[in-house]
Amino acid sequence: MAKTSDNIRPCNIGQSEAHNRRTPQYLARINKENIYLRTDLMDDNEAWVSPRIEGISLREYYKYIGEMVKAKTGRAMQTKDRTRVNPKTGKTVTVRGSTPIKEGVIVCKADTTMEQLQRYGKLCHERWGITPLQIFIHRDEGHYQTPGDKTTWKPNYHAHIVWDWMDHDTGKSCKLSPQDTSEMQTILAEALGMERGTSKELTGREHLERTDYIIAKQKQEAEKTRVAKEQAEAELKAVKGELRTEKLKNSAAEVGMTILDGIGSMIGTSKVKRQQQQIDDLAQKNERLHSEIRRQNKTIDRERREHEQTAKGLQGEIDRIYGWFPDTPQLVKWGEYCRSLGFSDGQARDLVNMRPVRFSGELYSHEHSQHFETEHSEARLMRDEKGPGGFQLFIDLIPILQWFRQKAKEFLEHIGIKIKDREQGQGMRMR
Repeated sequence: MAKTSDNIRPCNIGQSEAHNRRTPQYLARINKENIYLRTDLMDDNEAWVSPRIEGISLREYYKYIGEMVKAKTGRAMQTKDRTRVNPKTGKTVTVRGSTPIKEGVIVCKADTTMEQLQRYGKLCHERWGITPLQIFIHRDEGHYQTPGDKTTWKPNYHAHIVWDWMDHDTGKSCKLSPQDTSEMQTILAEALGMERGTSKELTGREHLERTDYIIAKQKQEAEKTRVAKEQAEAELKAVKGELRTEKLKNSAAEVGMTILDGIGSMIGTSKVKRQQQQIDDLAQKNERLHSEIRRQNKTIDRERREHEQTAKGLQGEIDRIYGWFPDTPQLVKWGEYCRSLGFSDGQARDLVNMRPVRFSGELYSHEHSQHFETEHSEARLMRDEKGPGGFQLFIDLIPILQWFRQKAKEFLEHIGIKIKDREQGQGMRMR
């Protein structure tokens, strides 16, 4: 029984629909050397779109999710990773940003139906609250075992499911544990009537991207060709040995062409020719495969050099900016700190530009692991030689840590707990 799996990652909303729908613009710009796609098979593809997103693009839907999160939680959707300090252990932990739209690539069969995939999406929605937005079945992709030889085409039947990973009742992201994602693979196998793939925790293998997968398959084919060639050469050597032996045995009785004709009729000189022809065919196939692998490796090396050159240029620009504006590294850290408190990107930008920000709502205290509310407050980032990196954040002209402690004290007194003021002088550190 064929095996299936679902590899889920954050959706690239800028490219997903173009690839899945096979738009003319996408087909015009794809690298046909790296992506094996047959236009003559495109009519076999299938697509389904949820009424929730019908008529709008993924970019527009992403914007809608951001507005929904803001309305439900009062805070902008946090899409970037951020760090915070655990007040109990003192360790810095990374809080992953939200990825509201994810995309899964599913291994399926030629006869997998849209109804089976919709059933899988429905079961996942009932189990975890994640919602399928789009489903595409692709039957036009694959690779040639021997580049240029159309008879060696191997199809790569798969489907894409684009998921809404948000709880629209709470405005928060759906949280799935590793056990949950493992259970998804089991549900998928049952829905498609296929065997469940082996978990990577058992195999130790990571999922290969498409180009890497094709190269790996071609290397496997090259290795098979090499082994077959060696076997054919060994058989040819054995046949030639038989010919020499028979020639010696009959040399006393017959000479010249009589010996060769006798041996040919007994052993079959055509067998030698067939073996030699197989060796020649395998050698050509092996050379084509190695040529394709070399070309793929050159493409990857070229793209890697381009990325390295781009990164080098960006690093140079960053170094110049830091040289001209030495406060930039500290202001970047302050901006990230402001975002971790609950300020929006726009508010954080105003603060690091030394502009006052008037706000209402909640701010999160890392020290108390708690949100504190305010109706009308003003935040300012100001230069302060005693502050971290030469700056200090003030809320209503009170240093931020002192403001949080004051709010914590008011909260405890409100519930009937009186506490003594902490000793002054304890500051904060910017990491």
